[in-house]
Amino acid sequence: MALTFDDGPGEYTGRLLGTLRTAGARATFFMLGENVHAFRGVVRQMALDGHELANHTWSHPQLTALPTSKVRSEVQRTQAVIEEASGGVRPRLMRPPYGATDKRVGAVVGMPEILWSVDTLDWQHLDAARNVKVGVSEPKRGGIVLFHDIHKPSVNAVPKVLAGLKRRGFTFVTVSELFQNRRLEPGRTYTELAPKAAPQPPGPPPGSPAGPPSATTPASPSAPASPSGPMNPAAPPQGAGPSGDAPSPPVADVRAPKVLAPSMLAPEVLSPLAR
Repeated sequence: MALTFDDGPGEYTGRLLGTLRTAGARATFFMLGENVHAFRGVVRQMALDGHELANHTWSHPQLTALPTSKVRSEVQRTQAVIEEASGGVRPRLMRPPYGATDKRVGAVVGMPEILWSVDTLDWQHLDAARNVKVGVSEPKRGGIVLFHDIHKPSVNAVPKVLAGLKRRGFTFVTVSELFQNRRLEPGRTYTELAPKAAPQPPGPPPGSPAGPPSATTPASPSAPASPSGPMNPAAPPQGAGPSGDAPSPPVADVRAPKVLAPSMLAPEVLSPLAR
């Protein structure tokens, strides 16, 4: 699973790095460009500790409401400042603020857009005990969990979250490590690494009561019909159907009404939260 932290770096991020280092855990930090200058040493330490450095725009706007030139500026300025502060690490992943994106934004961003499968809502409740409960109980294999390292209760909860998830058998990897065997497409959104479907048992041999007669052995005119009904050559195999991506999670983030991407879920609005 991948733990992710948004909106930093901040005053508690250095302590969080120490907690992760002690636990042998890696995480992904979606950073705001405007915060990087004040915490250059912290960003450098993230890179040295093997965490993933990722882009969360410069100032946390709703990108779908901005003109294309502003979207590009928000992303490119953040790319440049993270690369400079980290000593040469250029982010390969981006998280749109509030999860708000569309085809135009995705094309301008030009990177895979990483959302989440578990939103702890730590920014809303500011309750370390609740963060521990949600952070330990809700993640599933292949999940991406959202916290914010700018909030003290969130950082305070992380030691117990790590311990609880370890007891459940989880290991902690970056988002890129989570998807290491899968190419992430620029402009596409990802919420989790969906588990592979279990292999299906082979079907019945041709000519059996549950299947059609063999193509090379004509059926006897007096043979009874299959129990499952007459065969329709034009119909798809029983049980076939389109497979879809994992459902998009509720989109929530800090500091503004929650906005869903038009291609995802219906909009929902939560109380604004000041920075």
